[in-house]
Amino acid sequence: MVRRLAEVCALLVFGLAATSAGARAQTPEVIWSGTSAGFDVQWTDSDITVRRGQQPVFSARAWAEAGLAHFIAVNRAAGRAQPPDCTLLRSIRLLAVVGPMMSLEDQFEINCRREAHPGGMVRLITVNLAATGSLAQAGPDAIGRVDTRQPGRAVLLSDLFSEASILPALAGAPPLRDVLRRAKREPATLPALIDAVAHAMSAGDGCYTVPPDLLASFAFHRLDADRVVMRLGLPGGGPCRLNLTTADVSFAAPETLASALRKAADRQEGFLRDQAAPGRSAVIELRSGHGGR
Repeated sequence: MVRRLAEVCALLVFGLAATSAGARAQTPEVIWSGTSAGFDVQWTDSDITVRRGQQPVFSARAWAEAGLAHFIAVNRAAGRAQPPDCTLLRSIRLLAVVGPMMSLEDQFEINCRREAHPGGMVRLITVNLAATGSLAQAGPDAIGRVDTRQPGRAVLLSDLFSEASILPALAGAPPLRDVLRRAKREPATLPALIDAVAHAMSAGDGCYTVPPDLLASFAFHRLDADRVVMRLGLPGGGPCRLNLTTADVSFAAPETLASALRKAADRQEGFLRDQAAPGRSAVIELRSGHGGR
């Protein structure tokens, strides 16, 4: 297993050499930088990096590279020494920084030779910078999914709010309410609700799929008096794979988050509501093998 991982990493490094050299030739443009809960965050047009003192804590580029390595390991044809010829474009946007947590909009597109159509998805995710472990990659894609039983550094709504408050908030969010109505389901518990809506697709003119890791698919959005509004993200599917359907849900702000939320709302530490640079992203382009089409 160790040897196989080393081979995957070596092939990935080889495939990324030209891209990395080109990136080093340009000075990254700083989009936003700041400090929150002792973490120093710098967002440029090519990376999002976080340090605590001199210790590196997070890198969006390293995360993207790990995602591509995972994709190669899962999708390499049996018995084939070379990785698939693919190009991965990852655009990661910083939406909020609250205390030791940061919310991201994460978009990926992947083009591979011998594949008829490109893959892609957009999601929301919130990362706990103070947590140990990794943002685990799961499933066949480079963007991965969060295993809500072992979320690693991914924050779940249930880490922040009680299940008793999450259940009615999610059940009342328009896209999920529509799913439950069509399925004629009235779940009495949060696990039952997740089971009822996971993998459901929109009807009519909508274009979304309810992810099984719904509890991890959110971003901090805004503060309304003593309530915090969280934004759910439902990724698109099929031809509208780069769509993102959002729904806002409101919760009483927990005492443990009240100070960090107020500082973020006032931009004393961090920020809320995509205040830093609307529409800007760290764009990371990576290649495996000889690249995609």
